[in-house]
Parts: sequence; C-alpha cells; structure tokens
Amino acid sequence: MSSEFVACRQRALPMRGKPMDELPTPSARPDDSSSADGREHDADLRDAALDTREKAVEARESAQVGRDQENQAIIAAADERDRAADGRDAVADERDRAASLDSFLRDANYSPGHKARMSAGLDRMDSKDDRLSAADDRSNLTRDDVVRPEPEDD
Repeated sequence: MSSEFVACRQRALPMRGKPMDELPTPSARPDDSSSADGREHDADLRDAALDTREKAVEARESAQVGRDQENQAIIAAADERDRAADGRDAVADERDRAASLDSFLRDANYSPGHKARMSAGLDRMDSKDDRLSAADDRSNLTRDDVVRPEPEDD
C-alpha cells in the first residue's frame, strides 16, 4: 500500500463504522448556535469527511488499477507462452510427418536401419525356405512308398 493511502485511511478511521446520526451535525455541536461560524464549522467538517472518503476511494481505485495492470501483464505473458508452444508443436508435428512420409515413400537412399531390417527380413524368408525343404526331406525319408535307390556294385 502506498503511504498516501495509509495516511488517508488513518484520517478516515475515526469516522469509519459510525452511523450517520453519530457524526457531528449542527444540532449536536457543543455551542449549539445558529451563527455563521457554526454553519461554516459544520461545512468544514463535512468537507473534511468527504475529502477523506474521496481520497480513500481514489486510493482503492488506484490499487485496483495497479492489480488489473499486473493481471493483464500476466495474462499477456501466458498467452505469448501458449502461442510459442503452439508454434513449437506445429513444427514438431511437421518434422514427425515428414520423417514418417520419407521413410515410407522414398525408393532409394535407404537408411542403415531400414537396410538392416530389409536384410533381416530376406534372411528370415530364406531360413523359412530352408526349414520347409528340410521338413520335406525328413518326410521323404519316412515314407514307405518312396523307392530307395539300391547301391550299385561295381
């Protein structure tokens, strides 16, 4: 709080919380005279109370404006961070999409990882063919209807 606000508030404290009928009025004055001095004194009291209230209101409004400005600055900074994050996300998505499409669509220049996977796949196909041939050979050994060649005598 500013020192001006504190000083204004301290001046207003004696009248704060008092009902309007407890505030000084012309009839409650100690001298109870209707003279011009009495009316002037009452007007001065009312003006002082009004000035005190106006200063308190101005101080509260000023503090509120300061808080509003701070809040707007925080919101603007958060929005800027969100926009930057959205931009980074879009760039990352584009890079990911380009890498995925590149790995599927290119015909030449296979990466070493892709070449290794392709070689492994071909090796597995060759192994499968070899296992099928070996199984056929074993099956042919156990079948009875197959005529085995006789060894020739020389």
